[in-house]
Amino acid sequence: MKKFSKAVLMTLTTIAATAALTACEQANACNYDEAAHKLACVEKTYKTANIGGKIWMTENLVRHDITGKSYCYSDIPANCENYGSLYPFETALKICPDGWELPTQADFENANVASEEFKTLKVGFRYYDGKYADEDVSASFWTKDAFDDARAVMIRLDTAVHTEHFNKTIAASVRCIKK
Repeated sequence: MKKFSKAVLMTLTTIAATAALTACEQANACNYDEAAHKLACVEKTYKTANIGGKIWMTENLVRHDITGKSYCYSDIPANCENYGSLYPFETALKICPDGWELPTQADFENANVASEEFKTLKVGFRYYDGKYADEDVSASFWTKDAFDDARAVMIRLDTAVHTEHFNKTIAASVRCIKK
């Protein structure tokens, strides 16, 4: 009886793990419609545009990370829908949909991120201690470039475009580009 119970338990565990993995894979898969300039994902359909020779999402990513490393400004869920989610650097590196990636500093430099087409929302960011800053003042976007072990390159937009190095535990907005 014990052997049977262990075998059944192992089988059920394997089935549950497979179902969870399949659900995660499906949640990360999106359909890109180049003609309509749209990326349809489970959580939202994002507008896209060709900016600087690359296909960019023109809206901030709204994915909720299953590890709990995504935030809504001021911890208000409606702010994720209005502004997009904020992510620490390590989460930002892996949160883009399949076939999309976090842009590099060079990608931002080659794009006209101050244009209307980029549709910047001044969302601000979240400090590592849980405090939020710069709502309606600036927009902060992670690049996939690490500066050193503790900091990564962030693009900040207010009245100008700034390249800065911030602690990787700060949570900022994410825009993804097509690979």
